[in-house]
Amino acid sequence: MNVELRWLKSFLAVAEEMHFSRAARRLNLAQPALTVQIRRLEEAVGVRLFDRSNRMSGLTPAGRALLGEARALLQHAETLPRLAKRAAQGESGLLRLGLIPPAATPAVAEALRRFAVRLPEVEIQVRQADQEKLVQRLIGGELDLVLGRPDPDGRPAEIQTRRLFVEEQGIVLREDDARAGGPVLTLKALADSPLLLLRGNPYFGQILLEHARRHGIELRPLRTADDFPSLHWLVRAGLGVAPVSLLLADALPRGLVAKPLKPAPSRLEIHALWRGSTPPPTAARLLQMSGKGFA
Repeated sequence: MNVELRWLKSFLAVAEEMHFSRAARRLNLAQPALTVQIRRLEEAVGVRLFDRSNRMSGLTPAGRALLGEARALLQHAETLPRLAKRAAQGESGLLRLGLIPPAATPAVAEALRRFAVRLPEVEIQVRQADQEKLVQRLIGGELDLVLGRPDPDGRPAEIQTRRLFVEEQGIVLREDDARAGGPVLTLKALADSPLLLLRGNPYFGQILLEHARRHGIELRPLRTADDFPSLHWLVRAGLGVAPVSLLLADALPRGLVAKPLKPAPSRLEIHALWRGSTPPPTAARLLQMSGKGFA
């Protein structure tokens, strides 16, 4: 059964006016055209909607049952353009965001909070994982936006990026460690400490290892932790020190402290990554609201 919205509009006008001529004028229709639309609606639903012979005398039980539904359908239809426009502008819908751990900064969290307050009709889903897994989910259409590394050599052609901010790597150690008293930690001071790293993530700590090697210092990497909570717990247990993004220093567990290194390693960039020529609408709104970055 196909029912056209214009038939429902005509039905509603006649039901409210109880007069074909007045309803036709209200709709700016010729009366014969209005009569045809009412007849087609009745044929579509299979019953008469009005009690009438020569004069209109009211709605049939079927007409009374249809009246409320017709009003609701027409009101909903009027909202469809607005709903579509809001979704196209990223003001409603779903934002699926992926973060590598160094991108999960307090500034990014605050940006998401502002986004949620300003656009409450957008559902936010966040996934944190390593870069390779997140990019695969982005390519597969499971994520809308990833905050991660630019990786120009290994990035698929369909992935576009935009630079957001930079991070500097330092070292996390126990706050009662004798080396924690100064404002910075020298590379030489790390020579006798195990450098705790993540199992299954060969990239984590690699920049620090190469940086130390360029300055004539060989560190002792121990890949003993499966995730960052266990990595920090091992540092808290006094089993070594670990690399850390200084942007995350305030989020470390109690008893730990982050220190910058001297000489400092190269700063790393955090980029927004998306699939296609432009970000999905909700992702574009988040980037728009972040301005030049999540600093």
